[in-house]
Amino acid sequence: MKRKTLNSTRNFGAFILLAISLSFASCDSNMIYEENLAVTDNIWNSDDIKTFEFDVTDTMSPVNIFVNLRTTIDYQYSNIYVFLYSEYPNGTTNKDTLEFLLAKSDGEWYGDNSGTVVEFKGLIASGGRFSTAGQYQFQIQHAMREKDLAEVIDVGMRIEITED
Repeated sequence: MKRKTLNSTRNFGAFILLAISLSFASCDSNMIYEENLAVTDNIWNSDDIKTFEFDVTDTMSPVNIFVNLRTTIDYQYSNIYVFLYSEYPNGTTNKDTLEFLLAKSDGEWYGDNSGTVVEFKGLIASGGRFSTAGQYQFQIQHAMREKDLAEVIDVGMRIEITED
């Protein structure tokens, strides 16, 4: 009886060690910034501009920049237009209009679909380098024709170092 308890304790300890190891292995070492901001009641109003600020110290590593978007499967469009406002450490600003295709013509989602949620990661810059160290600010505003865009859960940005 004692031996069984000892083995159970040993197995539990091994399980905990395995769980800790897997959690470290799943860490994303290439990610240098990611933030996702919730949309109130899953209705993204065009006046609700999502702001992302981060400091850049590494100007040597090439990066990929993504817009993250989570919707429900009831999002009624196959695409989304957004305005991307950029402000750089030297004070330069820029405004871009971006379109992301979220679904194929047959209705199949491009993003990862898990149950009723679709996670989409749209690449907006690939392999470039930040030219200046300092604080960067990006703002994302939806640019669809209607003021309230239903079934949007959250909006985010992700920056990761690219694999050479």
